[in-house]
Amino acid sequence: MRFGIELRGRRRAAALSQQDLADLIHYDRSLISLVENGRVPPSDAFAMYCDQALRAGGALIDLASGEQTGRGSAPSLRMSHPAWDRDDTAALAAMLCGDAVLMDRETARRVAHEWLVSDPPQVVELRSGRRIGAELVATVQRRTARLRRLDDHLGGGDLLDTVAGELAATVSLAREASYTEAVGRTLLAAIADLAQVAGWVASDAGAHDVAARFYLGGVHAAHAGGDPALAANLLSLLAYQTASVGDPRDAVLLARSAHRGARQRATAGARVLVAERVAWAHARAGQRARCDRVLGEVDELFEGVRPDDEPDWAYWLTRDEIDIMAGRCYAELERPIRAVPLLESALGRYQNDSAREASLYATWLADSYITAREIEQAAEVASRALDLSTTVSSTRSRDRVAAVRTRLRPYRNAPAVRSFEERYRAMAGAANGERTRP
Repeated sequence: MRFGIELRGRRRAAALSQQDLADLIHYDRSLISLVENGRVPPSDAFAMYCDQALRAGGALIDLASGEQTGRGSAPSLRMSHPAWDRDDTAALAAMLCGDAVLMDRETARRVAHEWLVSDPPQVVELRSGRRIGAELVATVQRRTARLRRLDDHLGGGDLLDTVAGELAATVSLAREASYTEAVGRTLLAAIADLAQVAGWVASDAGAHDVAARFYLGGVHAAHAGGDPALAANLLSLLAYQTASVGDPRDAVLLARSAHRGARQRATAGARVLVAERVAWAHARAGQRARCDRVLGEVDELFEGVRPDDEPDWAYWLTRDEIDIMAGRCYAELERPIRAVPLLESALGRYQNDSAREASLYATWLADSYITAREIEQAAEVASRALDLSTTVSSTRSRDRVAAVRTRLRPYRNAPAVRSFEERYRAMAGAANGERTRP
């Protein structure tokens, strides 16, 4: 809080408005207001730019360093208060569109707990600014649906800036416009859905901290928008990312929290998606029996899926996708006898125009072949995954191919493995604009 008081005092002494300072340091004015009022902690970069702009001689930097509880500190978005007003929307904007905060495990746990135990707030009617109605919110929803389907064909590296820009524009609309309580609630749910796409795209681009920020901000927006199923899906996506690149034990906690929350007014398809991510977290944690139980639940739930009743964000859920996730879990648990038939069958019907997914799923099939010591087949499938990964800007698919390459190294003398390695090095050299050694 001392940082905010000092910042306000120095800004006023320099005869600068919040907007003047925002223009000098290239941050949003609303973030400056939130920091000055103690609602958002200052990041290192924010403090440095303010210190330079206000000629504070390091005083603001020292204050920020003393106040920070870690870069993972999040804006004070409160789920348990009775009303959601313009200040909350400004805090959401800072969380989703700024670079002042990164998310840590404690923030994720707190958000999960608060969401589960708090009732949705009343969304306060806003009466100043441009008036918007339900039709404009419907336009946001249609644009989000188009971006989601565009993600089927493009990698995160190609799509992240576009989706992040769309999210920033929509959050700005919520912050500056006026609307009724009903429209405001629908708009917050639309922002949560867009944050879901943004998080997925950021994760695919390898920007995992940014993705976590999108996912957790989306949970807040979905909670205020009265959409617990969407909040559960967002939290389960964070669990999925955490299981893949973080501590699987944290992922299990987050996934199970999402699973519990999905019982509230969630469709069968939404519950399937959340349960799948619980199974993946258990698989990554090496918890075989628990994974098996949840996969059994997934199969039962899928029987009740009615596509016409599902939210747009569940449109891609099919029997093949169910089998692929089960196959991936079995591959992770080193159970190739179960994994290979599921992955082979589903991949045989997969279209190569969805290059990222086909590449990713092929890497888990290759993993299972390696576990079964079917090295020639593993290398052939790995080569297919490699070819597909070069056609899409996806850090996730490239990392998975690299992981399979590492597992194949002990078998480098096998002809198919040598062929894969040569292609890998040639493609890596081409991507870097380099000539590779023969």
